[in-house]
Amino acid sequence: MDIDYGKAVEMAEEENAHERQGRDGPTFGNKTRLLILVLSIVCLVGLFSNAIAMNFTVICMDDVVRQQWDNSSSEPHWLNSPAKISLLFSANAVGSLLGTMPYLPAIEYIGVRKTMSTYGFISGISTILMPPAVAWGYAPTLMVRILQGTGTSIIFSLMGAISEQWSILAQTGTFISVLSSSIQISNIVTMPLAGFMCESSLTWRGVFYSQGAVTILAYIIFYIYYRDCPSKHRHVSEKELGRIKEGKMEKIKGYVPFRAIFSNKCIMAICLSVVGGSFGKNEIYQIFDFVHLGFFIMIYYGPTYLNKVLGLDVKATGFATSLPYVIAIGVKFVAGPLSDYATCLSEKSRLIMFASGSQGMFALSFAIMALTDSAVVAQIVFTAGIVFTGFNVVGTVKCTQLVARQYAYVVMLAVSVLNCAANLFLPTLVATICPTNAPEEWSRLFIAISVIVVFVNIPFVILASAESADFTKPEFRAQQKLSRLESGKRSIADMVLRKKSKSEPAKIHDMESNFEKPKIFDDDLNKY
Repeated sequence: MDIDYGKAVEMAEEENAHERQGRDGPTFGNKTRLLILVLSIVCLVGLFSNAIAMNFTVICMDDVVRQQWDNSSSEPHWLNSPAKISLLFSANAVGSLLGTMPYLPAIEYIGVRKTMSTYGFISGISTILMPPAVAWGYAPTLMVRILQGTGTSIIFSLMGAISEQWSILAQTGTFISVLSSSIQISNIVTMPLAGFMCESSLTWRGVFYSQGAVTILAYIIFYIYYRDCPSKHRHVSEKELGRIKEGKMEKIKGYVPFRAIFSNKCIMAICLSVVGGSFGKNEIYQIFDFVHLGFFIMIYYGPTYLNKVLGLDVKATGFATSLPYVIAIGVKFVAGPLSDYATCLSEKSRLIMFASGSQGMFALSFAIMALTDSAVVAQIVFTAGIVFTGFNVVGTVKCTQLVARQYAYVVMLAVSVLNCAANLFLPTLVATICPTNAPEEWSRLFIAISVIVVFVNIPFVILASAESADFTKPEFRAQQKLSRLESGKRSIADMVLRKKSKSEPAKIHDMESNFEKPKIFDDDLNKY
């Protein structure tokens, strides 16, 4: 059957013209993508802020414990049990792990807009339910905490998906850098807010009610305004659409080359840059996320370290915890454009410089915190450690975007799964090494993390790349099909040859010489 490719092109052009009809809305100076960027940041901030609110408020829930004592209950409250608090932190990771399971099929078939909105509504509703859950008991609190965790499971992958859909290729570093600032902003918002409310008449409950309500409102706006494809957005001009599409590969819906992605050396180096641990049958799926482990120790246990070890009061802890994230945002706004436009160095050199510099200084900060007896020095390097992590987004994360292109979200989802594994492991690690929150206990933890961070970043320096991988190219799938066909035909031919080898040895050479791949597959491949 002959295909009329001219007619197919005409039909595609008519479909595109139909999609572009009715675009009478403002184009915002050909910068609608920036509105999408701001809206996405607000929504991602909501997801992460809701997850970390418990990390701070758990140190100021004394009224709940007092209420139990007032009711003449002799049974210890679960808030006084370090083991149960650790399990509560792990519950967030359990929710994250469960949340990753439906994410990939959901984003493939219903898109970013509907998937992200669904996770956002779950996060917002569960956050509002947290205060009554704490009053009801430990089991309800654990369940609500798991629901909160589902939202954090998609943060890293969504950064990749939104960047791929809406960023200009030449400005990828800036777009990702700004988008990833949502993690820092969430700490800037939540920590001081929690510190203020904990010592006000609103109490810690106000943190959950306010953040939950704002999250739901943000995702209603997101669902109304966001589009998975810029060509379908009524405020995107032809000029802006052309800039967004330039140099990008078209993604085939429902097709993800998993084996090719995770056997790519650069992708493996990227994963190893943020992970480390034991290797089994398949390296990618049997490793713990120790670099992110260090970062999450800062996020999840920063308030505990500042309050219990350095002796800061609750309100001071809130502001001291948020300060490094304020500075880190400034660093990201500098690092993004610098990564995109510092052409005095090659793209690959910039990726290596930012990634190795970021993680090297992060490890050094941990080492100094472990060795110093000065609270002032410890607080300074605590701040510096978080600030330097801001550079890593234009190192390994940008490398992911450049190498994996339209499949960057798949790599980021794998990182999210590893983050979940790290978060499951993290509370047990901290509870084991730092059972009494003594300074020497935290020193041992910091030394271990700093050593691991250095070693797992070495492969990235060697294997990093700034070129798109073969699996991102249009002809890759056709080549795979052709390879499988040739392999199948060869297997059949070999089987036939073995059967005939005893009875008709003279014909074997002729059969081998006459074997060739079907011409139709050459034609299909040439179309690309």
